[in-house]
Amino acid sequence: MSLNKLIIVGAGSFGREVHQWLEDWIVFNPDWSIAGFIDDTKSDMGEFRNYSPILSSIESYQPSADEYLVCAIATPAGKKAVVNKLLGRGAQFFTLIHPTAIVGKNVIIGEGTVICPYAILSVDLEVGAFATINSACTIAHDVRMGRFVTLSLQCDITGGVILGDEVFLGSRASVLPKVHVGHKACIGAGSVVNRSVAPGLTVVGVPARSIEHAV
Repeated sequence: MSLNKLIIVGAGSFGREVHQWLEDWIVFNPDWSIAGFIDDTKSDMGEFRNYSPILSSIESYQPSADEYLVCAIATPAGKKAVVNKLLGRGAQFFTLIHPTAIVGKNVIIGEGTVICPYAILSVDLEVGAFATINSACTIAHDVRMGRFVTLSLQCDITGGVILGDEVFLGSRASVLPKVHVGHKACIGAGSVVNRSVAPGLTVVGVPARSIEHAV
């Protein structure tokens, strides 16, 4: 039987985590296999052992009909640039939902999204394409997330929140109900966002304030 092949885009630290999450998923989906990584900055995994090989650079990769890519680039801007380049060549992207994640009713998940272990997606919410939802994140009812969003470890997105495209949240950041975070905004680790954030703004602290006012 011919197996569908999964190729991880990016062989950095998050790429190694995604490799593990894919191995967990394949236990329940044995007609898939991990072929390896593509990465522009390294040709092998160095000191790290028991991973699939690096197959090629991203720049030289040419898609095949039986290959599906999994995006393991964490930064929104970097993710967008690489994904758009690969889509332009006709690449197919895979949406990974780890077996331990909980996904409720009426949840829309965009193409190429990666949902890591123990994430909880409640009900009646939408996640845009190529989002990264890291381990133990919670996303509540009626949330709307744009494309290329990244949620780091243990983020809490409460009910009715709107996250624009390319938003980045550091670990353990929280966004309170019905707050709107604009496109390309950045929320610092551990911050609590209790009011709307303008596009492109970086905020930190409890409550979160813009960088120029945080010190």
